[in-house]
Amino acid sequence: MDRINLSSPTVRASPGHYLPFTWPEGDFHSLPEVEHVGDKGILDLLDHRRTRRSFSALDERQLSQLLWRCARTQGIAESNYGFDLELRPVPSAGAIHPIHILVHLPGSLNWRRYDSRRHGLVELPESGEALAELVAQCHMTLPSEQATRLLLVAEAGKTGAKYANGESLIWRDAGALLAIMAVIADALGYAFCPLGITGEPWASRIAPSGVLTGVGVALVGGPAT
Repeated sequence: MDRINLSSPTVRASPGHYLPFTWPEGDFHSLPEVEHVGDKGILDLLDHRRTRRSFSALDERQLSQLLWRCARTQGIAESNYGFDLELRPVPSAGAIHPIHILVHLPGSLNWRRYDSRRHGLVELPESGEALAELVAQCHMTLPSEQATRLLLVAEAGKTGAKYANGESLIWRDAGALLAIMAVIADALGYAFCPLGITGEPWASRIAPSGVLTGVGVALVGGPAT
């Protein structure tokens, strides 16, 4: 699979103008009214989930909770693709899970990679220098000294081993992971905000050309006090 090559979205200097598509009129069929049935866990949570843009620092135990509930490896299975398939809390096309989570803790120089099998963080030497401009871009997008930065990095070759034209599957995997993280963060009482940037062109520089590509960035922290 060729490396995914999409630039980070940016806000236009001047607003564009677009007329939404007008759907043809047809018979309307009303669905049954949804009754409130009390606290139903995830259902109640989704009614009240909101993106939050003010953060306090997460401690190590809080970060552990988020990563464990979103991205840990729950089971593995052998495959013919050169790597094991995995079961994790979040869905992935073909059980491939090509998305790596890189973590940048407040005040740290280097980033760390989440090891989903051992449930721990592995420091990435020299990543602080390689991703310094990404940190600056994050700060310009949403300034926060206390937030932990999460960078989603796709190893596209894994998906390409099973699927031709599988690039869209990687983007769907990244979106599913961001969505689950947002819901779990809210359930844990954390502040969580996906940013409108991919992490490129810097994320791809931490590995040989064509191996890794940034597919999303988010900030997480405790609620602002």
